[in-house]
This record gives sequence, C-alpha cells and structure tokens, in this order.
Amino acid sequence: MGIFQNKKFIVLEILMSIILGIGIVFYTQSNQEIIQKQDSALYYVNISGKQRVLAQRIVFLSQIISTNYVLKRNNQDMLLEFSHCINELNSIHQILQNFVVSTIVGNEEHSTLNDVYFGSGALMLKMEKFLEDANQMFYLTNFKDVLQVNQLLLQELEGDNGLLVSLELATLSQQIYAQNFLKEQDKNTRLFLYLGLLICAMQAFLLLWVAVRR
Repeated sequence: MGIFQNKKFIVLEILMSIILGIGIVFYTQSNQEIIQKQDSALYYVNISGKQRVLAQRIVFLSQIISTNYVLKRNNQDMLLEFSHCINELNSIHQILQNFVVSTIVGNEEHSTLNDVYFGSGALMLKMEKFLEDANQMFYLTNFKDVLQVNQLLLQELEGDNGLLVSLELATLSQQIYAQNFLKEQDKNTRLFLYLGLLICAMQAFLLLWVAVRR
C-alpha cells in the first residue's frame, strides 16, 4: 500500500512539475509579447501626439510662405520643409489609421478610436482634406491663391470642430486605449503568477505530507 501511495505521489509531483514547466515557458513567451505590445501602444501614443505638432507646423510654414510671396523672398527652403512635414504627417496618419482598423476588425464593442476616426470625429476625412489642400501650395503662382490656401488650412485646423480638436481627441483615445491594454495585461500576468505559486504551494504541501507520513 505504501509503495502504491509513493507511486501516486511521484506521478502527481511529475505531473505538477510538467504543468509548472509548461506554465513557465508559456509565461515567458507571453511576457515577451506583452513587452512588444506595450512598446507598440506607447509608440502609437507618441506619434498620435506628433500629428498635432506637424499639422500646426504646416499651417505656420504656409503663413511664412505667404509672407515671402509678398516680400518676394525665396521660398525654396520653406517649401522643402513644408513638403517634409506633409509627407511625415501623411505617413503617421496612414500608420494610425491602419492600427485603428485593426482594433475594429473582429471587435463588436464600440471603440472611442473608431468614433474619432470614422464616426463623429471624422478625423480620417478631415486629415485627407487638410493634406490635399496643403499640397496645393506647390502648384500656386500668385499671392492671392497662396493666401487663400493659408487661410483655408488655418480654418481647417483651428475652426470649430476642426482638425486640431479631432487630433487631441485621437491622442487622448490612444492614451486611454494603451492604459486599458496595460491594465488587462497586468491582470493576466498576475493571474499566471498566482497559478504558479498555487502549484508550488501544492508541491510543497505534498512533500510535507509525505515527510510527516514517514
């Protein structure tokens, strides 16, 4: 009978050790994925905030370009920076738009990011219109048209329910999304740790029980 109990004890210990080992491997892999996702979440928050800076810079540069037309100054350097800001803003917008789409696919719950980009915030449409109008600067040859585009960009950015408002909401939504994600991952991590501690405690209890029985 004692031999049979010892065999059951050994089998149980081996089984729990295997479970613990699998759990450690799974936890390590999961933790690496969590770190990567955390970095991605922070990256999206940072570039979301950068959108606002770039949009404001584009409007500022358009004002300088307009002034240079009046003063008959060379706009080559300003137009070069203007082009760089437009390209960078467009690139960031595409990255974030694809990210928002990825959060929507397969998720039936209403998302704040979804609403900001494709709903009442209409960020996607506002951004595309803003970039399209900004690109007109490269094809204008007289001051009146340049000034008109400058005023249009300013209105689109800072007007009522303009692009600036939507960009601020988008950055805030990205921050909330990242915070909720980190909380959920922290909850899952603690669950894994508690499960591992429970298995270790059970193994210790079995060892103590066998020692007392002997």
